[in-house]
Amino acid sequence: MKESSGSQQCLGQSGVLARQMQREEQLKCEFLLLKAYCHPQSSFFTETPCNIRDYGEPFREAMWLDLVKERLAEKVYTVAWFLRDMRLIFRNHKTFYKASDFGQVGLDLEAEFEKNLKEVLTFHEANKNSFQIPP
Repeated sequence: MKESSGSQQCLGQSGVLARQMQREEQLKCEFLLLKAYCHPQSSFFTETPCNIRDYGEPFREAMWLDLVKERLAEKVYTVAWFLRDMRLIFRNHKTFYKASDFGQVGLDLEAEFEKNLKEVLTFHEANKNSFQIPP
């Protein structure tokens, strides 16, 4: 996908991130989600985690790709909320699997997502931690 029209740049980054998604942002977020699904290691992140009861603290909220897909389909997201949910998937995985080799799977998918994000969302100049869940 190529750079967006000037409409996003005129509104400003914070306005685009906070408002209800316009058609262009919706398509870009759907594309980013599709790229995540196409990643060879994404299958672990698609459905409700089977060990969701084991999450407990420090997890406030579980997140998975199918839930992000559902929310995108319902058109309830802002760009910032979409980014928050995608990054929540990776943060939870890092926290839950930090002591195992399986943690690398989430790091690989996260790196691919962040790379794609920079290519697709041209207004994404902010520090990626701007859309993280506080510890």
